Amino acid sequence: MAGDPPPSPGAEAGSGLVGVLGHAQAQAAVVRALGRGQLHHALVLVGPRGVGKATFARGLGCALLCPQRPGLGCGACPTCQRVLAGNHPDVDWLVPDSKAGLISVDAARACHVRQTHAPYEGRAYLVVVDPADALGEAAGNALLKTIEEPRPGVHFALLTTNLQGVLPTILSRSLPVRLGRLDDDIVRSIVDARAADAPRERHDMAVLLAEGSAGVALELASDPSLARSLELVKQAITAVRAGPPAIFGGDNHPLWQAWAVATAPSEAVPEDSPAEAEPEAPGAKKKKTSKKAAKAGDDGDKPASKKDAPALQRAAVRRLVELWILHVREQLRGRPGLPGLPPPADVAPGTLVAAITALQRLGARVERMGNVRLMLEQGLLEQSALLSGT
Repeated sequence: MAGDPPPSPGAEAGSGLVGVLGHAQAQAAVVRALGRGQLHHALVLVGPRGVGKATFARGLGCALLCPQRPGLGCGACPTCQRVLAGNHPDVDWLVPDSKAGLISVDAARACHVRQTHAPYEGRAYLVVVDPADALGEAAGNALLKTIEEPRPGVHFALLTTNLQGVLPTILSRSLPVRLGRLDDDIVRSIVDARAADAPRERHDMAVLLAEGSAGVALELASDPSLARSLELVKQAITAVRAGPPAIFGGDNHPLWQAWAVATAPSEAVPEDSPAEAEPEAPGAKKKKTSKKAAKAGDDGDKPASKKDAPALQRAAVRRLVELWILHVREQLRGRPGLPGLPPPADVAPGTLVAAITALQRLGARVERMGNVRLMLEQGLLEQSALLSGT
């Protein structure tokens, strides 16, 4: 996972948790409960992937342990710095440590033992379970008594994208705190700070596509395939406006050259790509590269086979459809559309709506049909007919 976003201005001004951007209502509720000494001992932080649930948990750790500003945290003292760095003994991260993606029973039992002697340095002890749905029944049972009857000063923060995935026995003893999607300006500030080396055009695209998830935006901003997909959409729109001669222009036409680039095998995405736009939870075990993978190359990749081609082509069409629809929707809102793509066509709004519907059909068809390029050609012809009114 990538590093933390910078602390929020709210944290500096004393109005919010250290490092937490957005989530004003959730922050206010937690800070208010802390101030009254009424914070529920087990909070379930639920929200979409990449909106900062782990960041919120770290901010909570600072609020519980900071000696300078109890109940908020200062972010600057040695205690807060250790919490944010993941090496404070009174903040315990319980994370999956198996290939199955589950938190082991042994890890849960060890956590139970540790909390019986906590806190070690401060006045509180925080256990962060990330993600809570990685607690199987056995591991959950090992923690159940601790959550049900916590020792004074012991708190839990259970992170999840889906409350239905949390064990009912755990959920019934916890208080959900909902973290919604972030405003685009917040996502943009995180992307600008954390992906400064990526092209500005890719920043804009990432923010539009991420739908309020800083983690997703950072993935997109650092994904070189996004630029290739954008070029494919650009050439597809240009070909659609030129008509059938461009659509069937052959492999040397810019459209199909962009198609060849977009569907070519690219560097493998690491298995532990960022999901929360945050560093790996302390205690997470790094995956080892197998000997077999090492023989395949430095990054463990295998050369793509012909069998991989349809999957790569379908992925390219899915991304094309996603970007193109977003471009048209931006135009319907009176905006210029996605950066780097041709300006809006001079057509009625109803035609743009029909174009979106046709693109959605293309996305559905390509999942069922064998000849992906043929499906794309048919979809482009349909778009061309809509624009020309034929």
